[in-house]
Amino acid sequence: MINKANKEGYGHMMDKNDYKADTENGKLNRSLSTRQIQMLAIGGVIGVGLFYGSATAVKLAGPGVLISFILCGILAIIVMRSLGEMTVENPVAGSFSHYAGEYLGSRIGFLTAGMWWFYWVATVMSELAAIGKLIQYWYPAFPVWLPGLIALVLFTLSNLLAVRIFGEIEYWFAVLKVFAIAVFMVFGFLIIMTGVFNGGNPVGLTNLWVNGGFLPHGWLGVLATISLVVQVYSGIETLAVEAGESNNPASTMKKAFRSVSYRVFLFYVGSILIMLSAFPWTYVLESNVSPYVLLFAKIGIPFAAGLVNLIIILSAFSSCNTGIYGGSRMLYGMAEKGLYDQKFTRLNRNSVPHVAVWATAIMISFGVLITYLAPDNVYIWITSASAFASLWTWGTILVSELVFRHKANKANRPLQYRIPFWPVLPIIGLVMVLIAFIAIATSPLTKISVFGGISWLVLLIIYYEVKVKRRMKGMNWIAEEKDSSQVDIL
Repeated sequence: MINKANKEGYGHMMDKNDYKADTENGKLNRSLSTRQIQMLAIGGVIGVGLFYGSATAVKLAGPGVLISFILCGILAIIVMRSLGEMTVENPVAGSFSHYAGEYLGSRIGFLTAGMWWFYWVATVMSELAAIGKLIQYWYPAFPVWLPGLIALVLFTLSNLLAVRIFGEIEYWFAVLKVFAIAVFMVFGFLIIMTGVFNGGNPVGLTNLWVNGGFLPHGWLGVLATISLVVQVYSGIETLAVEAGESNNPASTMKKAFRSVSYRVFLFYVGSILIMLSAFPWTYVLESNVSPYVLLFAKIGIPFAAGLVNLIIILSAFSSCNTGIYGGSRMLYGMAEKGLYDQKFTRLNRNSVPHVAVWATAIMISFGVLITYLAPDNVYIWITSASAFASLWTWGTILVSELVFRHKANKANRPLQYRIPFWPVLPIIGLVMVLIAFIAIATSPLTKISVFGGISWLVLLIIYYEVKVKRRMKGMNWIAEEKDSSQVDIL
């Protein structure tokens, strides 16, 4: 239970004694360090969407996919800066669903939590599907669904361990992925600028506009990639959820939000630019492997392409690991507020919400079945559905920040981590979210998949109206405000 906010705003910053009390009172164990939190956030975002999904995006838009990566990256930074402002003031496990409930009402808070849980379930489904495809690089006849099933079992067990052990496992996974991208960028840069590995002939940037031009499929091709690229950046907001298990969120989260957003933008835009410049984008049309594997195959270093493929598989493992973590913590946060069954608040001896972990894993397992039934189409189907859920979350974060900042300004409340150029940046972000949604909903490749996300949203609305709304009236998760600075919540 969280008490009524004081007149300086909702909630209060916890000190170290509060963190100790969390463990003693059966709460989540605040044992994630600064380095683990930063790498968890980076690791959750750098996954198959970049390494594998980027190949599909390049096929759809050619070099023009770079536009999608830049615009979606700017949107992700705006969202993270908005979320950071609220998180530094009030770091809680429910994160943006908690803020949505506080500033936009319990219904929106409930829907946001449910949509984000759906996002991680769908994302891990797509990652598991991609793992099977990547294994087929070595063993073409290997069943696509089997590696995903094995990975799901392994990382469900990983998530049941003490959170600091989970954090350490994910930390080294993330380090490996960052190292792989860095090596890729270095070798690609050498090919572009010096011609090494290319007969001594510098490639330059000409590959960006030859072979059909910069927009070989026009602007419609760029729009068709939006769902894939949004999904690439999605998950970065997990950083805020981790605040509930940070050992010192007051200082940790400010540093993490500042560094993670720009690092991810640099890795993504930088690596895609290098990839599109180092070799003709048409190479991707001739192969089903990752563009990152193609580059190392072009270099000709023995076993390099296979090694990169292995790293991509490990990156998928990492994203699955983070996905089960994020989804289970959101279930825990909802149940703690009385929105879901109280069973999801049960902790094991490692202070991990084990029922929430198992529930998330069981739902993800349906993705293995879908992969078995439709191995060739499952990745883009599920990715599009998860992109819709992600856009809902991002839009809610931006609207919540606008209300939060308005109330803080009205109360002359000092904030530790203000978003600059307010309210211009959040409003620009909302316009970009709307454009991205229109692109996903109108693209022939993805509009059918969006139906899955909308169907889930409708189910959540019905569930709230039938099961939760009446209960919330007595619980006052978000009560009517008596003045501009006081809110009653659970």
